[in-house]
Amino acid sequence: MGDAIPHWAGGLPADAPPRPGTAKYGEMMKQRERERLEPKAKDSSTTQSADGHAMAPAK
Repeated sequence: MGDAIPHWAGGLPADAPPRPGTAKYGEMMKQRERERLEPKAKDSSTTQSADGHAMAPAK
């Protein structure tokens, strides 16, 4: 029932994760596991800041 109520009226926000037990929840968990198992790309010359911009290493 709460899924049909708009967020402004007290319902779930649009970016809320799916509820456990639904097909979308299973797909989301598979995607999370796939992302977790992917090797992280490491580049020692630059790093990413919290806002996503590349930063040069400190000297």
